Amino acid sequence: MKLESLEKFGWRFGLETTQTLLAFLGNPHNSLRFIHVAGTNGKGSTCAFMASFLKHCGYKTGLYTSPHLCDIRERFRINGLWISQKDFKRQSRIVLEACEKTKRKLGHSPTHFEALTAIAFCWFKEQKVDWVVLEVGLGGRLDATNVIAAPIVSLISPIGLEHQSILGKTIGQIAGEKAGIIKPESFVGTVQYRPEALKVIKKKALDCSAQLWSSGKEFHYHQTADGVYWEGPGFHQEIKLSRAGDYQAANAALALAGIQYLRTRGLVHSSVKTIANSFESMRWPGRMERISQKPLIFLDGAHNPDGAKVLTSHLKRKYPRYRWIVLNGLLKDKDHQTFVNQLKSITELAIVTEPNIDRAENGEKIYREWEKRGVRSVLVKDWKKALCLARLKLAVSDQLTGLLITGSLYLVGDCRRELILYKGLEKI
Repeated sequence: MKLESLEKFGWRFGLETTQTLLAFLGNPHNSLRFIHVAGTNGKGSTCAFMASFLKHCGYKTGLYTSPHLCDIRERFRINGLWISQKDFKRQSRIVLEACEKTKRKLGHSPTHFEALTAIAFCWFKEQKVDWVVLEVGLGGRLDATNVIAAPIVSLISPIGLEHQSILGKTIGQIAGEKAGIIKPESFVGTVQYRPEALKVIKKKALDCSAQLWSSGKEFHYHQTADGVYWEGPGFHQEIKLSRAGDYQAANAALALAGIQYLRTRGLVHSSVKTIANSFESMRWPGRMERISQKPLIFLDGAHNPDGAKVLTSHLKRKYPRYRWIVLNGLLKDKDHQTFVNQLKSITELAIVTEPNIDRAENGEKIYREWEKRGVRSVLVKDWKKALCLARLKLAVSDQLTGLLITGSLYLVGDCRRELILYKGLEKI
């Protein structure tokens, strides 16, 4: 059995398989301390803020996220460094042996994501990390990461419509799945824009006797020119962020809620300066990432309407005179109609392609949506050829035209690798 062969099993919801697999591995997760993060948009960035803070406090901090952009080892980090090739191969062998045992016991093999989650737990235990920041893969309640006992902190980022064939048709149903990470008598922080999502989270927290901090009640935040101003129990401060910081205001505010809970409980000790340094230095590839200044090129994995809305707002505010060549492609379960509608106001030319993955949406469907809205568009199904065309169009455009690569993170990751390897590109 090879790790790659598990990909064909896709997603299987339920915790029994992961629990059985981990039991064969000695339940490595039981000796770890977790920050658990779910949500629709921004959960990866929230994890990155949390991990950066804990690292700056001097803790050995593990970070497990998905999906990866360019290399599968990106999913496993300690203090910002990827797992080594040697450690990844060794841990994979150990976990695959346990997968064989699991298959013999249950009659089916663990999925690719279940195996990767087990690799993360085994490696973090072996490396004796102090904290693990753990991103939910899909949903929450039945996600493989939810085998952990009560985490020290649970965080739920803004919830939108996604994976409706799996998680439910409504915001309330999807919120119910995300809120499944809330454990009895635990702590949960959340930033929500939709009242129906917050209502579900509040009920789950009440049912679990969990302490809830929600934005607009227990804590408040607003975006500033340089970052985010946060006010809550025992703390109020403007925290500066990186150059695309305003784009991350909600994610930073959610992470700050988790951090301030840890500080008020005496679970971590830090100065405001430590928080500020850790947030300002945080970088999260593929999320409003500027990889070139001349010409101006941005990468952003805004794969749903909410993400596209925030992305559009940011670009209008920061680059009000620019028009954009938008190279885009999505997966099948995404609302491509609303996605296109959000981006149309800034788009000079839409180049539609298909991410290099089986679940890619038919590019013709997305192309037709751009055409319906009167946006000049072209369909190039091969993503490499589409990227070449985008660069050619950018080269002959005026100085107030930029290139935006967005949609699926799989597309963003492939394009990022190609662009960074291209020697003629000025890398920022």
